[in-house]
Amino acid sequence: MTAPNRSKLHHSDAQAPRLTLPGRTLLFSAIALAGTLGANSALAQQSVLEEVTVTAQKREQSMQDVSVAVSAFSGDAIDKMGFEEGLDITQQVPNMNFFAIFGEASSPSVSLRGISLVNFSDSWESPVSIYVDDVYRGNPAGSAIQLFDLERVEVLRGPQGTLYGRNTTGGLVHYVSRKPTEEFEASASASIGTYSESILEGAMSGPISDSVRGRIAVKTTQNDGWQTNTVTGEKLNDTDSFGYRTQLEFDLADNANLLLNVHGSSADQQSVGFAHMGYLEEASGDANKCSIGAIQAGRCTSASFDMTGIEASGGRYGPEYVASGAKGGLGTEIDTFGSSATLIWDFENFSLTSITAYEELDKFLQDDGDGTAVVYFDEQYGVDAEQYTQEIRLNGNTEKSNWVTGFYYYKDDRGLVTEAPTTADWAELGLWHREIVTLDSESWALFGQLEYDLSQTLTLVSGLRYTEEERDFTQDAGPSFYDEIDTTGDLSDNATTGRIGLDWRPSAGTLAYASYSTGFKSGGFSGSYNSSPEATKPVGAENIDNFELGLKTTLAEVYRLNMAAFHYKVDDYQAQVFLTVADGSVITNAGDVTGTGAEVELTAPITENFEVIAGAGWLNTEFDSEQLFFVAGDAYTLDGNELPSAPGFTYNLVARYYQSLGDNGELVFQGDYAWQDDHYLQVENDPYSKQSAYGLANAKVAWHSPTDTYSVEAFARNLANEEYFTYQNTLGSDWGYGVWGQPRTAGLRFNWKM
Repeated sequence: MTAPNRSKLHHSDAQAPRLTLPGRTLLFSAIALAGTLGANSALAQQSVLEEVTVTAQKREQSMQDVSVAVSAFSGDAIDKMGFEEGLDITQQVPNMNFFAIFGEASSPSVSLRGISLVNFSDSWESPVSIYVDDVYRGNPAGSAIQLFDLERVEVLRGPQGTLYGRNTTGGLVHYVSRKPTEEFEASASASIGTYSESILEGAMSGPISDSVRGRIAVKTTQNDGWQTNTVTGEKLNDTDSFGYRTQLEFDLADNANLLLNVHGSSADQQSVGFAHMGYLEEASGDANKCSIGAIQAGRCTSASFDMTGIEASGGRYGPEYVASGAKGGLGTEIDTFGSSATLIWDFENFSLTSITAYEELDKFLQDDGDGTAVVYFDEQYGVDAEQYTQEIRLNGNTEKSNWVTGFYYYKDDRGLVTEAPTTADWAELGLWHREIVTLDSESWALFGQLEYDLSQTLTLVSGLRYTEEERDFTQDAGPSFYDEIDTTGDLSDNATTGRIGLDWRPSAGTLAYASYSTGFKSGGFSGSYNSSPEATKPVGAENIDNFELGLKTTLAEVYRLNMAAFHYKVDDYQAQVFLTVADGSVITNAGDVTGTGAEVELTAPITENFEVIAGAGWLNTEFDSEQLFFVAGDAYTLDGNELPSAPGFTYNLVARYYQSLGDNGELVFQGDYAWQDDHYLQVENDPYSKQSAYGLANAKVAWHSPTDTYSVEAFARNLANEEYFTYQNTLGSDWGYGVWGQPRTAGLRFNWKM
């Protein structure tokens, strides 16, 4: 694999959460409004309370029968609740968080129980893995474009080191697309919204012959962008993307079928803009630092730029107004392509599954790291990646057992380039910095799991996985902000991970479990801003031990209650620390981390017309480390720190009311709310990266025809227009930047299906 040749970047004490007035208003407005329409029984065909079948243990089971902390949403429920993208479910899963520094172009960083990818480089893989149709996405950039026409989404919390293996120390998210059907079906939707957004989506499925079925699905999204570059007046953070998926399913015999999947996506749009933050009361080197509130409000300056965040954004500091002096704007281009072949062959006492898959990614993005009209830390990244995976597994059962065993192979070749400034400024300013990196990875594993019934109520679960991995690294640098470092490196890792647990089913509909599981995330290399030979040295693997107790039950035959409590320890936690532009970044085994927490999920049909989905998560994480880093000239030790993007308390609520209109259809009123405690956005827990507690409220009103062939809905997201940061970083001695969360949006959607 060659590098791309084209050139185009301590938990605070938890406070009792208080629902803000906008949040309270939202949560009860739908209920109150619906109540005024009368108390007639609704058809409630739009209910989202259902028992979801999952494959968390590599076989189909009810979610309530799996001794893993799993949250799952069917595709129908996702559509009904108005989750436009698959990643929107993060708001409705306890102890789950999500951010993407550069929007769709960056590898999405999903945080589960506080464990996330503390790194922006494309040379790394997340400890929370992304799977799409049983295929691991080593670099999931652009995957969000393909998350449509879904059958279900599964979120598995805690290490999955037996059946899924590498890089699942935090857990995983599995997106499963709808498959070809025996009967002809079709669906389409169109929506319009704020910032001139238009989304078109369609799918068609059915038989081609007696033994062949097909399905095709497409989605296109366009909008003008919710940010304006105050330097040029042009839009940033817009969307112009297209995704497709085609599938053919063949009946090879009565006991064998083959599913072929070809998919891809493309995007050509403008990148997200950053909010500039000065840290000083006045622009002199010996000035006092401002309060954190003043810094994050853009009211402070710096000696480096002699401007406040407000001044940098032309006096309109906020999510919709940012600044960049990069000529030609800040481009983002993503092209993905993938294919897979899944063979399932059933025998008398077991079944054989083979999944062969290929994925490729071509990504290029630009950003303005200083968020000013000055061309200072304007940069661009390119990635050319190819991935091949093969999984072969056998599943079987006896009168007292279920078992699975298999082999997994993974090969990933990546070429990376980091450059500054952006291409359009080379003619006037020249090329300041370039790093060309190649990273080739190869891994294989053997795994197996046995569930054995000790009695009618007790089941022993045991599993083991052995993994070997090798990586080869080269870097060719120059010109450079630092020394021009040309180097090579390699590493080899191996690990044995597994799980042992006991499941107790005292009665129908109740499962209690206790488990001990381990996970492994392989070591790696830094792919950008390596300021010294030491920065290019490999970082060791991280390992996790996790103890968990769980309960899944149904109360009064209708109220589904799932609870889990856990305690884990991560050894040699991998983290990236960006020192300054002048000093580059460091990727390190930052120390050991302990985490303790609990989760509760409830689905409740309150009345025939009114249902609630609720969840809450408690989390406490703490570093045990001797490492020390400087942020804006001040020293911060990691010891005692909390993990980034790991709020101490989160809760979520969806309330839906159904109003029958008789022969005229049905109305659905929905309000949902997600709140998270204050938390840090950087591993150093510096005050500049502390995000205050906030909540996001959304609402939707929909009409469905009597046969549900048609529906029309009006929706609004971030009703209170909450301002918050999803990411923050310090890049100099007296300045940094923040990435805004999306402001309020609203729209209309029309849906049709047959």
